[in-house]
Amino acid sequence: MMPKNNKIEYCELSKAKITDSRNIVISRCSKGGFTVAQQLEAKENDKVTTVFMKGAFHVDDVHGLYNLRDAINLAIKMVEESTEDTEWDDTAFSE
Repeated sequence: MMPKNNKIEYCELSKAKITDSRNIVISRCSKGGFTVAQQLEAKENDKVTTVFMKGAFHVDDVHGLYNLRDAINLAIKMVEESTEDTEWDDTAFSE
């Protein structure tokens, strides 16, 4: 009988810079589904150290990734539309 490997492994699928020192990383989980995690990049001279932050969340399947994508796209659309609405003509409020 073969011993069970209880170690969870992650295979990075994509990464995007979200601040100067942080990335968002989406990985496939060996136990099923996906994780979305925040990664800190610390730069010292010419060396970069990366550390995953606590609080990653699990997405069950590809449909959950689609829903995540849709939520981000909707947030972008809402921000862009609200920004357009606040670009008023300065003369609109002159007396």
